[in-house]
Amino acid sequence: MKSFLKWVSAMAAVALLAGPTLAGEALASGKIESVNADKKEFVLTAADGKNNTFALGEDYLINRAGKEGKFSELKDGDDVSVLYDKGVLTWTAEYILVHEGDHKKCELGQGNLKSWDADKKRLTLTGFDNKDYTFEVGGSSQVQLGGKPSAVDELKLGDRATVIFLRDGDKMTIMQMVTTRK
Repeated sequence: MKSFLKWVSAMAAVALLAGPTLAGEALASGKIESVNADKKEFVLTAADGKNNTFALGEDYLINRAGKEGKFSELKDGDDVSVLYDKGVLTWTAEYILVHEGDHKKCELGQGNLKSWDADKKRLTLTGFDNKDYTFEVGGSSQVQLGGKPSAVDELKLGDRATVIFLRDGDKMTIMQMVTTRK
């Protein structure tokens, strides 16, 4: 019995310590059900009616109508997309896109830069699911690299990119892109 308890304790410790390594990135969309400013958490109701609680990451970003927003500006009923780490015990929001203004019909995505065709103005990212997604980069697309205005040409293969895009059938056009080095 003692050895069984030791084994269970050891497995629990391994699972808890491995949490960050097991955490995967994911996307969720829905409406903000409630905001708890004291705990820096919010509850999101997805289209299927399920509620999920998200904690804020240390370096979270909120995009409200194309501009950086504050957590205190999130309101019950806001329609959002959330890029998050799906941890073992806690889902941690890294990027929150509030669907309003010019970004009302936009979607949120993230991946690693696989290719950039400057002649065709097409960017390909490899997403969480290891599938490739190709985006048109229009003249009005905004690009940030490490928090500063940049150009797509300054990106390097493998860079992690968060994109805000519009979908029109099979065509996806980037409205805004925020990148960090891998």
